[in-house]
Amino acid sequence: MVTGGRISRVDVRQNTQITTLKGAKIGDTEAQIKSLYPGQIKITPHKYVQGGHYLTFVPKDRADRNYRVIFETDGKLVTQFRSGKLPEVEFVEGCS
Repeated sequence: MVTGGRISRVDVRQNTQITTLKGAKIGDTEAQIKSLYPGQIKITPHKYVQGGHYLTFVPKDRADRNYRVIFETDGKLVTQFRSGKLPEVEFVEGCS
């Protein structure tokens, strides 16, 4: 996603080879994500997937306070994830 001529968000779908710096990827379990980011995951219900969740990584570093990584799950496994700056990273629909 581009906002004001700058990249504000990147979405990862279907590619299980792309990982975060900690190694999180599509296909990981919710437990794996929580263990990679202990104490930094906020869990909320998925807007469209019954039983699914958004696992939102909230950085502790003050310099990164305006950024997030959001993992979407089916309730068990990560189905896609996105990373970027607020508020764009939290837009559920993204851009198409």
